Amino acid sequence: MSIPADVLMLPGHFGFLANLVALDLPASNLITRQTLGWAPTQPGLLADLDNGHYFSAG
Repeated sequence: MSIPADVLMLPGHFGFLANLVALDLPASNLITRQTLGWAPTQPGLLADLDNGHYFSAG
């Protein structure tokens, strides 16, 4: 469930961080993979959730 942008801008909800929270900032794990030689071997979060490991899928 997403929170509408006009609600996010309310200072009472996020205070002084309201403007930062509303930004759309893409992120990537490419630098971490290159620097540390990291390659994930386990299922991703969405696949893990679909498998019912955190709660029942039904």
